[in-house]
Amino acid sequence: MTAIRHFRRSALAAAIALPVLSGAAGATPEYAAFEPLEAVPTASSARALDGETVTLGPAADRPVLVHFFATWCAPCEEELPELARFAAARGETVRVVGVDVAEPASRVAAFVAPLGLGFPVTLDEDRAIARAFGVRALPSTVLIASGGGSAMRAAGPVDWSAPAIENLVEHQRIRN
Repeated sequence: MTAIRHFRRSALAAAIALPVLSGAAGATPEYAAFEPLEAVPTASSARALDGETVTLGPAADRPVLVHFFATWCAPCEEELPELARFAAARGETVRVVGVDVAEPASRVAAFVAPLGLGFPVTLDEDRAIARAFGVRALPSTVLIASGGGSAMRAAGPVDWSAPAIENLVEHQRIRN
């Protein structure tokens, strides 16, 4: 066997073994990164579980997190309590809105009730909001800067306890 063929086989074996071994060792989960959007999603409104109308879009005084999820999505179920803690710790400095994608209100209400989220949860029964925000995976979060000057999206779970996320959201506020 030539040296090149041996190297290729060794590299292939390492590429296959590394993910398997890291999973067996209890590697930390993969978290999504926020990436800039070319355009800020236009403001829209949706009906919340409590019947109120919620605006999904920029706010003049604070950043807005629009979080897309579904009840069948295991990473969503794990992430929502973390997002609720993040939102509660920030109080009025950030507005958080949950958007359940394509599920009936009764199922969503039963799913979120024990979580005590502390932010409004809206219904996107026909996926129109998800399409407007460019959401193609769940969970996904869109972060809109204060005043709507820019927006970012994370496709996948976010580590809401990470200082980098806190800093990112804080930098989306307008400094007075």
